[in-house]
Amino acid sequence: MRRKFFILSISVLIFAASCNRLDVGGMFFSGGTHTEQRVERWLEWDENHDGNVINGVPDSYSFYACSDIHINDNTERLEKFLYDERADAEAWFSIIMGDLANESGEEPFRQVARVIGDNAPYAGGRDTCFCIIGNHDIYFDCEPYFEKYFHTSTYTLTVNTVGGSKDLFIFLDSGNATHGRRQIEWLKGVLANRSQYRNCIVCTHTCLFRDSYDYSTTPAASLPQEESYELFDLMSKNNVDLFMMGHFHHKEWRTIGGVQYVMTDNLNEDVITPSYLVVKCGTDGVTYQYRDLVNY
Repeated sequence: MRRKFFILSISVLIFAASCNRLDVGGMFFSGGTHTEQRVERWLEWDENHDGNVINGVPDSYSFYACSDIHINDNTERLEKFLYDERADAEAWFSIIMGDLANESGEEPFRQVARVIGDNAPYAGGRDTCFCIIGNHDIYFDCEPYFEKYFHTSTYTLTVNTVGGSKDLFIFLDSGNATHGRRQIEWLKGVLANRSQYRNCIVCTHTCLFRDSYDYSTTPAASLPQEESYELFDLMSKNNVDLFMMGHFHHKEWRTIGGVQYVMTDNLNEDVITPSYLVVKCGTDGVTYQYRDLVNY
């Protein structure tokens, strides 16, 4: 049985690589630059641009979040996801937590930017779509294309409500299955001001844990244990309300140390009925629910 699985796996890898949809080398060796180098560039970009702020938001509002859209030449599911968010009177923005692309070259990133349209990342208005990098956005040396269209993957968003409350969103780069020391230190500095905010939400790509096993995300489906433990402790000590992840293509959730951890499934063609998250922020805290993407 194991031999058959091994042979099948190798066959799939060869086929996918021939279609420019899998970077076999990138699965075993870090593609693109190292996390530390990318984060240095992300933070430099942040320093040279105004912070992300959305003003005039109701005291209770929603946002939509998905992950792993893996764009080839079909953007239907992404378009439907964004349509759902923009048609929801309570929703103010959306988040894509990595793996925008599913093949080599610039085209997937151009397509995502096209669909997002005038509400491109960091525009600061209603219906903005905020993006972070995933491992597939690094494979095939795609990293420069993510950077060209989306600029940074280590940054914050402040939501100011009409009642005077502030919510903090933190976006992280875990494309190489680690956040790196520079980014962790930056994260600690941001969380040092946590008390100024009503709610705090952290978004990354690679998951901190997984309860089930799926060969599709072998060999690296989650962060190193030591890093996960450090993040669990950091999130709990700073009263983070919600920590969102993707990457594993599987719904999982749990509460650890008072922090809600939730993983999205994928939004690409691998599942018959994909889903996304609808998250509500208010004076009573942060809640979420999975919602199926239908009629696309």
